[in-house]
Amino acid sequence: MWIEFVIIFLCAYFISSKVAKYFAFKVVQPTDRGIVIVLMIQVFTVISQVALASILGVYHGYGFDSQFIPHYLITYCRNFMMALPVQLFIVGPMARYLFRVLFSSTNGVEEEKIEKELLEEGFAE
Repeated sequence: MWIEFVIIFLCAYFISSKVAKYFAFKVVQPTDRGIVIVLMIQVFTVISQVALASILGVYHGYGFDSQFIPHYLITYCRNFMMALPVQLFIVGPMARYLFRVLFSSTNGVEEEKIEKELLEEGFAE
């Protein structure tokens, strides 16, 4: 059972994240608002991760038989209907809040100083 978690984690890390960013930046531009970029990456992450996880779920539940494609399509639709709202309305906002609290800067002056240095060196726009 632990092997499934490892497989899904590796798929999420090495495949889904890269695919999601690739397709998200086909839809949005880097100059768009940050939340729009984040939401597009989340949507495409759910699409790709559900696709990969559904393959494992169908194999685990039904095996590879003549009905694999119909089982896969039904499983994908069910998983997608649950995963997208949970990601957009519960997990995504909680993760953003948690990261904002844990990694918030304590001094805005330091940020401005670093940004100014990066602008002078040509690393930021």
